[in-house]
Formats: sequence, C-alpha cells, structure tokens
Amino acid sequence: MNELFSPEEYQCALNHGLAAMQEPYADKARFNSKSRVLAIEYSNGMTVSFDVRRSPILSKHQDADFSDPYVTPGGDGLLFERANLSFAVVGLVGPFLPESLARQKIASVLGKIRSPKKALASKNNGVKGGRPKKLLELA
Repeated sequence: MNELFSPEEYQCALNHGLAAMQEPYADKARFNSKSRVLAIEYSNGMTVSFDVRRSPILSKHQDADFSDPYVTPGGDGLLFERANLSFAVVGLVGPFLPESLARQKIASVLGKIRSPKKALASKNNGVKGGRPKKLLELA
C-alpha cells in the first residue's frame, strides 16, 4: 500500500486544520440593496456591516454586482459571481478598522510564523543565555 502521507503527517495536518477552525472566519455574507449595506457574518457570531459606497474597493461598482455574495471555503474570500469579482475579506474590512489594531494583528500573525531563519536566531540567542531576565523596579 502506497500512502501519500504518513500517519504522523496526517495527524499534524488534521491538528493544523482544527486549530485554524478555532479562529473566527467569514461564514456568510449578504447585501441589502435598499440600504447598500454589505454584511459579513463570522463563525463566532460577529457581524461586520458597512455601506459599500464608503468602501474604497467597492464604491466603484454597481449595486447589482453585489447580489448573492459567496464566502469561499475557509472564510477568507468573498466572490460576487454575477460581476465576476473576488476580494479578500480582510481587504474589504481592513479599511474600516483603526490602523493601530490592524498593525497589532499583522505583528501577531507574523510573530507566529516559523522559519529556518527565526529558528537559527532563537538557537543563537539560547547559546548566549537566552532572553535577559526582567529586573523588578522598586518605586
């Protein structure tokens, strides 16, 4: 029997997928043509709604283009098949968030990325004794 994945690789991939599902992701979307509001519902129950006229990306399009929005599997994309449009959810929602919040999220995501370069730097710092201990300041 020739398997594509070892049991360990399969379990690792399964654990990665389960962990990813714990993070909120876009689940549903709907467009109200009367109010011109696009609502994106997330897996944790949160809904983000905004007027498409205020979106730097969507304001250029006609209301009919937004009918029947489709959230991609994985919840990171939004498709408008009628107009042959596709957008990353973060690209649509991002302009409405405070810049500092967006920076914090990006830094958090980038900090979790594992790479050979980061692993080597961590190893080298460990050889030097690791991260310096915090000193308590007495007031």
